[in-house]
Amino acid sequence: MVTDEIVIVTENRPLTGGHFLLSLHAPRQARSTRPGQFAMVRLLGDSSALLRRPMSIYDVRPLHGAAERATRSSADGMTGIKPGAASGNGDRSELIQLLYKVVGRGTQLMSELRPGDEVGLLAPLGHGFFEEEYLEQAKQAGEIWHVAGGIGIAALLLPAKSLAKAGIRQRLFFGGRTKEDLVGVEDFEPFMGEIMLASEDGSRGYRGYVTRPLEKALDSGYGKKLLLMACGPWAMLQATVELAKLHGQPCLVSMENRMGCGLGVCLGCSIRVKGEGHGSYERVCTEGPVFWADHVIWEKESIPKV
Repeated sequence: MVTDEIVIVTENRPLTGGHFLLSLHAPRQARSTRPGQFAMVRLLGDSSALLRRPMSIYDVRPLHGAAERATRSSADGMTGIKPGAASGNGDRSELIQLLYKVVGRGTQLMSELRPGDEVGLLAPLGHGFFEEEYLEQAKQAGEIWHVAGGIGIAALLLPAKSLAKAGIRQRLFFGGRTKEDLVGVEDFEPFMGEIMLASEDGSRGYRGYVTRPLEKALDSGYGKKLLLMACGPWAMLQATVELAKLHGQPCLVSMENRMGCGLGVCLGCSIRVKGEGHGSYERVCTEGPVFWADHVIWEKESIPKV
């Protein structure tokens, strides 16, 4: 269930390359989150950051240790569920974690958040990696290959955890511009049989785009029947989808697009899909962000000059 709440920052951990891991005490939203969904973050008290920031929900976790003490002392009961209280289904998740990179004014302000600060959180949003739509196919495939570019890694941890519980083998192909962009690798290690890293400058792993080691692995017949899950920049997704199609492997993509509302109202995040009329466009924030790759029209539209 989507809710719009004022939630408390428990941690805003700096990582490498201008990346941060933001932890928010949001019990109701954490327990409603499904893999591949996202949140819209609203910064309070600064009119220069008018629009909410869309962020993939990287992880959901129980509240414990210093984070619990800070939350109790700063705003006990703020969200309506006391720290440590479990929901009826036994899920004790209370923290939503957002992995982000500082790229502009809004994310710079986010990087300045401290424990005890408050933000507005609209979550969980979107159509994610929902098991009922792919799990049987994943079991038949026998192995899942995750392909991530840069901050696209943020969309893949929760599905990786879910697939691990189902006992399905997984591999990760993860690329970035430099080694500092390869954040969160240690979080994936417990769930992956193998991790292939790539950096454009060669500072870690393969030198070049991550789609090159992916191509080599597909060409080698490394996996017979696979299911690919990918998230990253448009060009990386397009290249991944082309490789998957060439090798006859199905692919799910988590799309990144600019969005204003996150609720399907503004239509600013629409992409072209197979269909006619109004059905030839779908919204990343509601029909997505996760789509079957063969449903998306990958040629970007050009606006004619007048």
